[in-house]
Amino acid sequence: MRLHLVAPTKNGESYLFNKGLLAPLGLMYLAAYTPDTTDVRIVDESVEPIDFSDIPDLVGITTMTATAPRCYEIADAYRRAGAKVVMGGVHASMLPEESLEHADSVVVGEAEQIWPQVVADAEAGRLERLYRQEGFPDFERPLLPRRDLIKPKHYWSANVVQTSRGCPHSCNFCSVTAFNGRRIRVRDVDNVLAEVESLPRNNRVRKKVVAFVDDNIAANPRRARELFKALVPLKILWGSQASITMARDEELVKLAGESGCGFLFVGLETLSPHSLAEMGKLQNKVEEYAEALHLLEKNNIHVMGAFVFGFDTDDESVFSDTVDFAIRNKIQVAQFANLTPYPGTRLYSQLLAEKRVEPEFWLDPSWDSHVVFRPRNMSPERLFESTRQVHRQFYSYRSIFKRMVFKRHWTYWFAFNLLYRQTVVAARSSELALPTDAAPVCVDR
Repeated sequence: MRLHLVAPTKNGESYLFNKGLLAPLGLMYLAAYTPDTTDVRIVDESVEPIDFSDIPDLVGITTMTATAPRCYEIADAYRRAGAKVVMGGVHASMLPEESLEHADSVVVGEAEQIWPQVVADAEAGRLERLYRQEGFPDFERPLLPRRDLIKPKHYWSANVVQTSRGCPHSCNFCSVTAFNGRRIRVRDVDNVLAEVESLPRNNRVRKKVVAFVDDNIAANPRRARELFKALVPLKILWGSQASITMARDEELVKLAGESGCGFLFVGLETLSPHSLAEMGKLQNKVEEYAEALHLLEKNNIHVMGAFVFGFDTDDESVFSDTVDFAIRNKIQVAQFANLTPYPGTRLYSQLLAEKRVEPEFWLDPSWDSHVVFRPRNMSPERLFESTRQVHRQFYSYRSIFKRMVFKRHWTYWFAFNLLYRQTVVAARSSELALPTDAAPVCVDR
């Protein structure tokens, strides 16, 4: 049997200069769990167009809310051509009935454990409409992902590795806990090291560069300390996502820097304690932000700070306060997003009950050209335009030069700022954020 595993993009187009940002790790894992008798191929729209003249027996499509309309287009096209289609991923797991309107079958939850059965049933002609992973399977020693099915040169970062799943927090706008759970499931450190050691080096920096795509790599400080110590002898350069609470442990931050951490995506979210309480992110303390950022910078760890605008307690002051803070604290790269109530989150349920969100907004391919809900203290139009203005200010030439920290790898961050300015500032507001595949902490946030 022939199987194609497909990763759609929002518009069927590549990400940056015909390169994908991160290799599709989820599909590489699925390929590893596919029976050996199956001829499997990965098709990633961020690096290649889909050839609809090449029709396999079975197609597996991973879905996110941002790509849902495109996923449905692809699924419909394959089914018209005679292929069976299985959908999975975050969006299909949150809305299986909607996805079943375009697919022969849907897998709800993390798919690896039940995937061999799905493939076997498809080959035997008895594919079920719904497969549901009950609970959250252990992640101690997963099979190594099928990296032989991708071309590393087609990605800005092909060395993607996951060392844990889940997040202990439960922010109301994030679907991570619904999909991966609140219990942190970690891989055995020796299992992680074996995968890291198998990865190629980066020719440009002459080091092994690794993207750890954990939801929160420091969620379990004891385990993080064990992992970081084990990484030190490997002399790699790595980046990941972590809560700002990591910086409460100076020894842990120092160890991260010594192990090769050069970049962290950090969800600061807001400078308002009231908004933090509203979203349920009580672990963040605004009064600690500046000191935490300084500690990370002191240990040569660059930060991409993520901020969200549009909470009920936000007013007009939130925009200028946030951009001023980000520039003053020399945040190397920042992501500013309109609040979006994704399906499967508590926020969506709340706003739907209050009749303040456009139901099924994601079915409109142009939904990200405006704010899809009614904010409490400003108009949707004002929220959208103000978020765009914050980006213009943050990525102005004056701001870029003011924020540069001339330490390790500063040239790469300078180039990244210029690239971000060129490709993002002129874009629509909700497209300013990296795609959720690229920012796997807070999936569909």
